[in-house]
Amino acid sequence: MAVKSVYISDPVIQNNRIEITEEEHRHLSVARAEPGETIEVFNGKGMVWSGSVVTVGKRVTTVAIENERTVAAPSVELILGQALIRSAAFELAVEKAVEIGVTRIIPFIATRSNVTTGRVDRWERIVVEAAKQSKHYHLPTIEPPVKFDRVLNMPAKSKIFLAERCGKPLQSCLKGSPVIYLVGPEGGWTDEEVKAATLAGFCPVSLGENILRSETAAIVGGALIQHELH
Repeated sequence: MAVKSVYISDPVIQNNRIEITEEEHRHLSVARAEPGETIEVFNGKGMVWSGSVVTVGKRVTTVAIENERTVAAPSVELILGQALIRSAAFELAVEKAVEIGVTRIIPFIATRSNVTTGRVDRWERIVVEAAKQSKHYHLPTIEPPVKFDRVLNMPAKSKIFLAERCGKPLQSCLKGSPVIYLVGPEGGWTDEEVKAATLAGFCPVSLGENILRSETAAIVGGALIQHELH
């Protein structure tokens, strides 16, 4: 059985114990954590504490710390620029992007975006849960939505936008980490956006002959970039 993970940004350790409260405690209760069970606490910055559950109360789970370790940051800095799309699809893209190792997510408003806002607090919670599930101990960041021209100005060694047509092979556009890759909205890029991205130094990449949904392209594109750079 997989060890349960708990995220606490700044854990307080007293007498070699950590008290887990609020939402993380509720998650442990729902998951039926029991005294004696091994769990781990991480702070999202690479520190991980492992220990065993001492008590599970109504409002607090207490863990006795047995060891700690430091996990190195990901070797590839992978930034997803994701156009705003319908809520459920966007949230799926965020969840799966974290699972495949995206380290930063920048939502942006494209010309054909059918929404222009989103709940950043909910996105952050999705990031945390995905990081816990996939054991990413450096918590990815997700930012408030920006305009398209802002995301074009983000610095990176490799700049890619996923194109439905006239795209190049991925390998030819990768120059190393950091990598930023842009995924358009459900209606696709406009000609003006393609031109602006190209002028900003972004390389068009094709994911094959099939037309993918925006959230699918975010997942497939990120996974392929990780494969090429590892």
